[in-house]
Amino acid sequence: MRIGSASPAKKQEPVSVFVCGDQPVEQPEGFRVCPLGVQFYSPRKIQEFQIMEFRVAIPGRKNTSEEIQCSGVVVHCKPLEGRDLFRIWIKFLDLPDSKRDQIRCMAKAGKHLCPYCENF
Repeated sequence: MRIGSASPAKKQEPVSVFVCGDQPVEQPEGFRVCPLGVQFYSPRKIQEFQIMEFRVAIPGRKNTSEEIQCSGVVVHCKPLEGRDLFRIWIKFLDLPDSKRDQIRCMAKAGKHLCPYCENF
């Protein structure tokens, strides 16, 4: 899985998620990423409690991007009513604090923080 976001703006930035080399899936408004994990939508069901390796692409300096390699566990996978998508929650397992801070900044700027992290 690869997650990428554009530069900061006033409204929620568009995000595409690549799952297992499939075509990118433009994420609905419910996409969230924060220092705790990621909630995204996929056309594929992903087994709960599966450990996943993935990269999160975050904006870097001078219009570059940096990829953060991490792993997480699928804590929930639920079909999205009325759409051919699954809503998937992954909790980060091994993210260093410095990378968590980078993700928090990117998510806050792109309006993708989860409600819990928005309050802290």
